[in-house]
Amino acid sequence: MRKLLKKDYELVDNVVFPIVERCGLEGCETDMGNPFLFLFYVPEGNAEAKVVAAANETFHKLGVLPAERTLQIGEGSDYCYVTESESGDYMLAFNHPVAMSFKEGDEEYQFTIKYDSEQQAAEALAWEAETLALVDGIKKGRLKVKSPDGYLVLAGEFYDAIELGEKTIEYRDFTKYNINRTIGLKTVRFNRGYGSKGKPPKQMKWEVKKVVLLDDEENECDPFSVPEDFWPVTIAIHLGKRIQ
Repeated sequence: MRKLLKKDYELVDNVVFPIVERCGLEGCETDMGNPFLFLFYVPEGNAEAKVVAAANETFHKLGVLPAERTLQIGEGSDYCYVTESESGDYMLAFNHPVAMSFKEGDEEYQFTIKYDSEQQAAEALAWEAETLALVDGIKKGRLKVKSPDGYLVLAGEFYDAIELGEKTIEYRDFTKYNINRTIGLKTVRFNRGYGSKGKPPKQMKWEVKKVVLLDDEENECDPFSVPEDFWPVTIAIHLGKRIQ
C-alpha cells in the first residue's frame, strides 16, 4: 500500500463529517494517532440508531463494506467496525480507504477483498468437524504413534535450546500428521535439521514425560479425555531426562 497523502485524509473528512451532521450527531473527533478511528458523541435518546445509520453510510461510501450488508453496534467485518466504549461513547473504525485505489491484479489487491460471513461460518463449521474427528480418532485409538519411540526434526535454534536445557517443551500443530507422530510417545529422538549429503544430522534422545493438548488460551488437557467444550489447536510434548 502506498504512503497516505493529505488528500487521503481529506477524503475521510469529506465523507464522515457531512454524514455526522446530517444524522443529527452532536459531533465527532478523530484519534490523532489514527486518523481512521472516530469517536461519536450523540445526544440522549435514540443514540444507537443514529450511530448505526451514520456508521453504515460511512462504510458504504468509503467502500469498506458491501452495500448489501449493514453492521449493528458491536459488529465488524475485516475492514470496519462500530462499537460502544465503557464510557458510553461510540467508536467507528475502518481500514485506510486509500487501499480502495488498488486494482484487480495489483500485488496488494487482496487487501480489498470483502468479508463473507457465510464463507467464514462454513469454514468454522468445517474446522470444528475436523477437530472433533481428530479428537474422536485419538480416543478410539485410531490416531496415535506407530511406535512409542519416535523422532522429530528440529530447526537448529530449537535443537540447541533443548540441548542446553533452555527449552523443555516441544510444540506441534494439532493435525492428523502430527498426532500420528506424537500421541503415545515414551521417548523421542530429535534430529538437528536434515543434515547434508554424506553427513547425517546431529541427534539426541529424550524421555517424554507427557503429551498434552492445548487450546488457543493455552489451557491443557489429556488427549484421551478431551472435554466437550475444549478445542485443541496445539500438541505439547513435555520432555523428561536426556537418554543419549
